[in-house]
Amino acid sequence: MKTGTGILVAFLLGIAGVALLFIFTAWLGLFAVPATGEPPSWEEALAERALHTSLARSARGLAAPIADDRETLLAGLKLYRNNCAGCHGDFGTPSSWGSKNFYPRVPQFPDDPPHLSVPEMYVAIKHGIRYSGMGAWNGMMSDEEIWRVALFLSRLDSLPAEVDSAWRKST
Repeated sequence: MKTGTGILVAFLLGIAGVALLFIFTAWLGLFAVPATGEPPSWEEALAERALHTSLARSARGLAAPIADDRETLLAGLKLYRNNCAGCHGDFGTPSSWGSKNFYPRVPQFPDDPPHLSVPEMYVAIKHGIRYSGMGAWNGMMSDEEIWRVALFLSRLDSLPAEVDSAWRKST
């Protein structure tokens, strides 16, 4: 066997060995699973990367079919408050359970607006996010309503004055 081929085989066996060790460790139940625990940084980074890459791929070619105007944003705010704020928080009021005893932690959008494109948010809302507790709203909200929520969330840092005033007003 040539030296280059031997190195390649050793490299591939090493990668396979690490993967098998990971699988074996999980199979033995040695990974922590409590919802109240903090995830290791490698797990958080890997999950974030996988999520963002998957959402970007699924959202490719999508564009909001409705205008990003005052009426749309006010309707998105109302839909957010009625359907999303219980988990993701409202202005000045984080979710009492989603920000502490949920794994992964539920993003608290008033404090940390989503860093996704509008189409990526649409995909996340419509189809949910596996292993996160983010349910799919497909069939519970119309596509237009989902786009309204996604557009509202995309503008949390730059809402028009009237919409911002409504957002800051407690319900």
